[in-house]
Amino acid sequence: MNRENSRTRRSVAAFALAVSAVVVGVLGCQAIADIPEVTYSALCNDYCDLEFKACPGLVGQYEDPRTCLEACSAIDASASGSRLTVGHTVSCRIKNLQDAIKLQHASSDLQQACARGGPGGGDTCTLKAEAPDCEGYCALYRSACKGDSSNPFVTFGLGNDSAGTQKECIDKCRGIPAIPNPGYNWQDGKNSGDTLGCRLYYASAALTDPAANCDFAGIRPSGPCRDPAEDPSCPNFCLALNTACTNDLSVYESMDQCEAVCGATKPGTKDSIDPLDTVACRSAHAFNALLVKASDHCPHTGPLGAGVCGAGGNCEAYCALAEAACPGDFADKYPRDGDCVDDCTLTVAGKDGGYSVKEAKVGGNTVQCRGLAVSRVLELPEAKRDAAACAPVFGGAPCSD
Repeated sequence: MNRENSRTRRSVAAFALAVSAVVVGVLGCQAIADIPEVTYSALCNDYCDLEFKACPGLVGQYEDPRTCLEACSAIDASASGSRLTVGHTVSCRIKNLQDAIKLQHASSDLQQACARGGPGGGDTCTLKAEAPDCEGYCALYRSACKGDSSNPFVTFGLGNDSAGTQKECIDKCRGIPAIPNPGYNWQDGKNSGDTLGCRLYYASAALTDPAANCDFAGIRPSGPCRDPAEDPSCPNFCLALNTACTNDLSVYESMDQCEAVCGATKPGTKDSIDPLDTVACRSAHAFNALLVKASDHCPHTGPLGAGVCGAGGNCEAYCALAEAACPGDFADKYPRDGDCVDDCTLTVAGKDGGYSVKEAKVGGNTVQCRGLAVSRVLELPEAKRDAAACAPVFGGAPCSD
């Protein structure tokens, strides 16, 4: 084929893609497969024909037929061509789309059936029903982007974020806010901020244009998949943190405790990676823990910041939380600004160490023990934050020599 003919055929292909959404109702998805050098399986053509028939408009799962066909191909490859009508397969999705055909109006049942037949698979077309849509999301993200997207810490030598293997990606996906019932559609997903729905939309879009969409599709929120609020979100931060930092690496005893401490910490500038005693710094390290190395970054996400989130180290963070948790006792013990940090620096052990709940439970006159004590007080209703509850925060048992 000479250069002029090749250019002409590419132009025809581009035009065909542009009008595909119009012609699909007349010619079916095979119209796209007729583009030179682009072929899709009969199964995927059948699936996408059914998809646009069963789930039009506001319950639609794909922005255009080309995205549907690419997603189908990726899902089928991830399922090793399985034709089972259960689990993460195209055949399972077809079965749910056939159910959607029977529903005549845009009810929640129709939305749910369409979501189960869509790219994520919902809570049905997956072997991981406890993590809805994660298996489908990871199959698309890893196919389109190799599971990699940009990390704001790349200048520190950490490299790109990596979702890892399919299993590892699904485990990490649990740290993303889930798609609310009754399930995914592409229009809501595109504009849903820091949710799995947004990432699923951009992972689907990345199948046809990875350069424009892969960074938005990643597990770490970025671009349109960030929470639109000005301040970092404590629930979203704690979800990512408690997904990444488990067992001996846990820095909080519960989600409630994490959110309580987060609420008493300065929010900071959203998306900032500055080493300050803020939620923003800890949130960045929560995703480093999830995507880079948990043992290195989990301590930085905890109540003390572990010498990274806070220029004043563990003592700075501890004193700020102690004042928030027990303001009366704090004022009596430390009447002047800086007294708490000075006292902590001079008399308390562990001021330069890391942090974990396991380490803090050892007890003794350490800032780690006090960090756990103040976390427990902040989790209490204000009426119960009395002198007895606050005693360990200021060196009472078990945080004593």
